[in-house]
Amino acid sequence: MSAGASNTASASASPTAQRGRVRDLIAVNFGNTLEWYDWTIYSIFAHHFAVRFFSADDPASALLSAFAVFAVGFITRPLGGIVFGRYADRAGRRTALAVAMMLTAGGSLLIAVSPDYGQVGVFASIILVFARLVQGLAHGGEMGTSVTYLVERAPTHRRALWGSSSWVSVVLGTMLATITGLGLNLLLGAEGTAEWGWRIAFAVGGVLGLYALYLRRRLPETEAFTHSPEDADSPRERADGPRAAASRSGGIWRYWRSILVVFGLSAGGSIMFYTWLIYMPTFAQIGLGQSESSALTASLIAQAVFLGLVLVSGWLGDRIGRKPLVIAFGVIAVIATVPLFMLVDGTFGRLLTAMLLALGALSLLFGVNGAVWAEVFPTRYRATGVAAPLSLATALFGGTAPYVNQLLVQAGHGGWFPWYLSGVAAITLLTGLLMAETKHLSLTRTE
Repeated sequence: MSAGASNTASASASPTAQRGRVRDLIAVNFGNTLEWYDWTIYSIFAHHFAVRFFSADDPASALLSAFAVFAVGFITRPLGGIVFGRYADRAGRRTALAVAMMLTAGGSLLIAVSPDYGQVGVFASIILVFARLVQGLAHGGEMGTSVTYLVERAPTHRRALWGSSSWVSVVLGTMLATITGLGLNLLLGAEGTAEWGWRIAFAVGGVLGLYALYLRRRLPETEAFTHSPEDADSPRERADGPRAAASRSGGIWRYWRSILVVFGLSAGGSIMFYTWLIYMPTFAQIGLGQSESSALTASLIAQAVFLGLVLVSGWLGDRIGRKPLVIAFGVIAVIATVPLFMLVDGTFGRLLTAMLLALGALSLLFGVNGAVWAEVFPTRYRATGVAAPLSLATALFGGTAPYVNQLLVQAGHGGWFPWYLSGVAAITLLTGLLMAETKHLSLTRTE
């Protein structure tokens, strides 16, 4: 299908087709919400269940071990990005999304029913690590594939907006996890939540994930995939043989510049996301003595504001382009991260202010990065090209952020961490300065 035909089809879609697109958007993002709920509750409840899976003789060491397992979950993300991305490029985006949902839900259910350290000793830690590795594998393919699906299903002039909706679903997942933390703390108290209440949070995520799996299995495949002229197993390639086909295409490494763009945008975005949206409420509690209800409430408010800002940025990116917003995020993140980190002092007002400002800057990037990821690759390599470098950058920078900060704090160098954040944000700024504008690229191009 040509770019012009694709644009015309998007513009003239019937009301029924448009409603179908919206239903698909909701179904994909509902599953994405639950995936990120499952992922986030680990960080929120880590200080509660750390001594359940590790020795209670040294609570500080147990907490550090729990955050190490949080980082371990990211080890399989690059592998998941390659496996699920390749699977999505061959079997379709819908099938890959369904399998990812199934693995994530299974991992949460396993954590919910796992025995603790006092019952089975070190095997409790092994079960926890296994569950996180499985979830990491699923998450490695989830974000790249879901963004690919959303952008390919979007009207041409709404690709950034539809791509940004994936981040709305991510934040809704973290908000749902935060609300769960607040609710359990109010209903059961800190002692009851630490004793057994945290298991409820994981069980709920697992059960709802099964419903999301049902929704995803009913999704239609994207037109960009079904009408792509770039079938990796085309008759010509089968006739000429794999070696000749590889010689013509050069494989995905032919698009190494696109891979670097995805990695560069993901580096600063992932570390800022995991620091400010996932880890900051826990840091305020264990590092600065802020109460759990105060920290989680501030986080919940900041997340709600962030939702709206991401959509506004997506809308803006469809009008002025992707590049200006990426650069704006990079400049703000490099300059403002250290002062914002210093603003947090364990009080509600300062935590809320710092999170609002940091997430406001992050929304500029998250409004357009999904569209950029999809636009820099041709269809046959799009899901793999997005998922693999995204997962690698997230594993290197995002997943290790809580562990690195906790390690530096315990070593007496907590002040180094915000400078580290600024340095990683500089990678994204450099990427924004060097990348070409992608707004006008066709998703059905052959090169």
